[in-house]
Amino acid sequence: MLHKNTQKTVTQYRFIGDKFKLIMRRLLLLVMLIVVQGVFAAAEDTGTLSGIIYFTNNSPENIETFPVELYTRNQKRRLVASTANSDSTFKLSGLKAGKFLLKFTWPPDRCTLWYRVNVPEDSEKRIRVIMDAACSAHNGKIQDLVEN
Repeated sequence: MLHKNTQKTVTQYRFIGDKFKLIMRRLLLLVMLIVVQGVFAAAEDTGTLSGIIYFTNNSPENIETFPVELYTRNQKRRLVASTANSDSTFKLSGLKAGKFLLKFTWPPDRCTLWYRVNVPEDSEKRIRVIMDAACSAHNGKIQDLVEN
């Protein structure tokens, strides 16, 4: 049988131990929340690709039907798609920073151009494509995007 003072001391230590465990669990949860918040903040989609599609000869009348698409580097997943505006410009915004493939199509199946492109973080990248000239040499081939 334990002495009365010894029982009181054991009970106090158990109480302190339980409090310590509770504080440590809360601290661990707080640290995990901070880490998760940091991961999501770092993954914000803030990059933009914009530009213009030129033609050396007459621009087609249906330029608004020209798809502009962004794919993963392995071409397995399309991330975002749009079409050119009536003034031949395009804009893909809300993009994660990284390396991608940019695809331009001259419908219906006249030409497809693929470009390797880096999307910078928190900035806009301007692109210029001379569609008819590039189609004659690079139709269907993946090429590096020439910086303008």
